Amino acid sequence: MPELTVELSDLFFDPKNPRLVGFDADLDSQDKMFRYLITDIGVEDLLKSFSASGLFRADPIIVRARPAGGYYVVEGNRRLATLKLLNGIRPDDGLPIPVVPEITADVAATFTKIPVQSDWPEDRLQSYLGYKHVTAAREWPPDAKAKFVYDHAKGDLSETNLKNFARRLGTTFPVLKRWLVAFLTLEQAKSRGDFDPQTAPSRGYFGTFYTLLGGEEAGRFLGLDRAVLGPNPVPVEHLANLAEFVQSTVGTKTVQPKVNSRQQKKLEQVLASPGALEYFRSKGNLDAALLYTEYNAEEISKKLQEAAYSLEDCLRKLADVRDNPAVKSAFAELEGAFRKVRLNMKARAAA
Repeated sequence: MPELTVELSDLFFDPKNPRLVGFDADLDSQDKMFRYLITDIGVEDLLKSFSASGLFRADPIIVRARPAGGYYVVEGNRRLATLKLLNGIRPDDGLPIPVVPEITADVAATFTKIPVQSDWPEDRLQSYLGYKHVTAAREWPPDAKAKFVYDHAKGDLSETNLKNFARRLGTTFPVLKRWLVAFLTLEQAKSRGDFDPQTAPSRGYFGTFYTLLGGEEAGRFLGLDRAVLGPNPVPVEHLANLAEFVQSTVGTKTVQPKVNSRQQKKLEQVLASPGALEYFRSKGNLDAALLYTEYNAEEISKKLQEAAYSLEDCLRKLADVRDNPAVKSAFAELEGAFRKVRLNMKARAAA
């Protein structure tokens, strides 16, 4: 691959880099990507390494031509952020930055002209990035993996192409499909205005969404056909459910999500029960909604039977202690609980 030596000012963060999901190519987003890399992803380890030893050539910085001039960094965006900080460049947002170590003149000299590589063949670039960030220790988060696959598949989401892709990346076809289904579903929600990655409460939203979407009842709720991959995986008649599902699982910076990835089993039970789903929609409390599912009938009947057996056991001894203040207080609580249960049973029967 051709090697170039370029000025730092000629290098730009790549808006197509899977790690930078949700950013555009405009100059304003360059600052936002810079901020995201140093705050959300982190560059402290590179700051320490570069300030002590300079820029190593062993791991190539890979670039592609930028239409407006210069180059987008396909591989090495964290290094670009680090180099900018070490050269005194800051995001234009006034927010705090990491501590930037002092560097010697010899080290600083390695940052003035940056060695890069360009024009990598597409298949080799896929394999290299796939190994480094999808299957190796320094892997990307799930949303970055999904975006990488979608971008490099170039519209061909056929089983044959994706299986070949999975082999090159060292993963499996079913895993690849799950990434893509979640990515395409969120992209559909974004295109409809039901989701904005910039307002998500945390950058980990995709992992939660990906996990919860994998359930059978979640797929039925959204009308997903997992066998067919393509844009707009949620059919028209389920679009209202899509907006609701995104709001409950992702949320926004002002409205926290109602479900987390550890609650998938509970969510599946609620989605399978019309009564529980109605309650969840009204109150937003997943645990309380579980009480309205058919799945709790056995558990509740068991508890009621245990309560009845406990009362029967108390009858033999009650005559000796019925005037005791503590016993009277406990009996009053029992009567109150029984009234509530009876009212609840009648209300549910009437409904």
